[in-house]
Amino acid sequence: MQYTTTDYYKIFKIEKISEITPKELIKRYRILSQKYHPDHKPHGDNEKFIAIGNAYDYLCEQMNVFLTKERVKFFNPDWLYYGDGSIYNPKKGRWIKLGGRIIT
Repeated sequence: MQYTTTDYYKIFKIEKISEITPKELIKRYRILSQKYHPDHKPHGDNEKFIAIGNAYDYLCEQMNVFLTKERVKFFNPDWLYYGDGSIYNPKKGRWIKLGGRIIT
């Protein structure tokens, strides 16, 4: 079965990344990965286990973007934000991608 990004949120039983803390995300990942690990016979499911790992990777990335945006908004309220994760710094006059890559 092919999972989408909305399925990743459903796997961890959240609707948006802002309603969970990083510690809670790690805790849920550990519980789910132990439950669906292929070596555990009653509940073991290799496909579900791989989906949990992919969901965790995706949600960690989304968590980093969310936390970075929150920090930037707190310390730099005059900056502009774009939906793809870009931030405009008016003092330097350029766009900054949250991954560290600069967009001019």
